[in-house]
Amino acid sequence: MELNEERRRLNPLHGIGMFLIVILVFIFVFAPLQYYFGMVGLVVTELGLLLITLISTRIAGQSFREVFPIYRPKLGQIGGTILLWVGCFLSVMIATIILMYLFPEGFLDVSNSMNTMFSSTPAVVTFLIVAVLPAICEEAMHRGFILHTFKNISSDWIVVLCMGLIFGIFHLDPYRFLPTALLGMGLTYIMRKTHNMVLPALFHFINNGMSVLSSLISSTEDTAEAASILADRSYLLLALGSYLMIGFLAPVLLFVGSYLLRKSSGCLPKRSDARLVLTTVFVILLSVSLLIAGFCIIFLNMNTWMEMEEVIQEIEPFM
Repeated sequence: MELNEERRRLNPLHGIGMFLIVILVFIFVFAPLQYYFGMVGLVVTELGLLLITLISTRIAGQSFREVFPIYRPKLGQIGGTILLWVGCFLSVMIATIILMYLFPEGFLDVSNSMNTMFSSTPAVVTFLIVAVLPAICEEAMHRGFILHTFKNISSDWIVVLCMGLIFGIFHLDPYRFLPTALLGMGLTYIMRKTHNMVLPALFHFINNGMSVLSSLISSTEDTAEAASILADRSYLLLALGSYLMIGFLAPVLLFVGSYLLRKSSGCLPKRSDARLVLTTVFVILLSVSLLIAGFCIIFLNMNTWMEMEEVIQEIEPFM
């Protein structure tokens, strides 16, 4: 009996091995399906990921209840998850605009291809495929089987970093690596603190759902005009300033969301008042630094800002 239990004990190498198999299948099977069949290929991809995950769990002799724990979440956990998503979303906005400034053409190509795919099916169908399926299938793989193989690593931050890197690599897009890695870290943190797949699935659903809605709301003409503006690096620099001024709340939201999530989950560590004060001061200083940096960027590029306002006023009547 002990030998049987020893054989069933997994380590991160099992999760990484399964992930490498998924990447190979993605490159040679799923990617061509998405290229030739669009949204239908995406559906096959998501269901294929879920199937591989379930088969891997069965072959490894693991308990489905342990690998995919599902419970009714507490209200505080839901609130903490939403705050963490907003904080991660603002952080991803800042990271994305920096990458757009460095690689504008690559990001425009990715954005155009995604918008083309989203517009190929009815809005409701697109929402179900892009928002619902990944929240179930991708979370089962990443926060389910792969994260389960990391359970014996005690350091949350090592696990969060590793899982973030894996989630970034999973998307096979160098331009989206950092944003998706940041989201993967947030998703993993939530799972490690709650041990409830409902909450990272909720985070994933909200994030993808908002992306789909924003893509569907903006028309093709609006997207083309925005692309022409953002193709100019001076405008991207101003956008970075604006995003920094908006995203200055990210550290506060991440701190409050983490506190609420851990408190509701009963895993809030006992800390001294001095350490709590230092953490709070650090979060506030970081937020203020982002706000000041954004203001300085906009102030130093005020002439470009005025020119952009004139361009926007000229194109508004044609929208």
